[in-house]
Amino acid sequence: MSIIVFRYLHFLGITFWIGSAVAVAIAASAPSPWESGIAQSLRKISIRVTTPAMLFAFAGGFGMLIPNFAELYAKQGWMHTKLALLLVLAGATGVLTGKLRRWAEGQDVSPKVFGKLAWALSILAVLIITLAIFRPFSA
Repeated sequence: MSIIVFRYLHFLGITFWIGSAVAVAIAASAPSPWESGIAQSLRKISIRVTTPAMLFAFAGGFGMLIPNFAELYAKQGWMHTKLALLLVLAGATGVLTGKLRRWAEGQDVSPKVFGKLAWALSILAVLIITLAIFRPFSA
């Protein structure tokens, strides 16, 4: 496949992954999010949009990374940092999905947790995008 296909797949995946995850976290952190059906709806969005988008982002990213790894990225500090932050971002997305599952099952989950997750996801995304654009500490 062409590198451009992987790039589009990567960018589309990132947009839908981060966008839907942050939107779901903000919606869940609303002052009165405890009406019936909200938890199940937000969980469906997380499962049907956020998770597949994350997989598309990873597939597109690895499609660009693997063919050029040895020559371009293996010695680039920004790429190693970006990949480490990506793992943290994926973990935070998993935490969001888990909290939504607990809430949908009727367990008590504080809305503040979702607000903190929205901030964490946003900050991680900004850091990752900044690394990708400016490529600091390059070899």
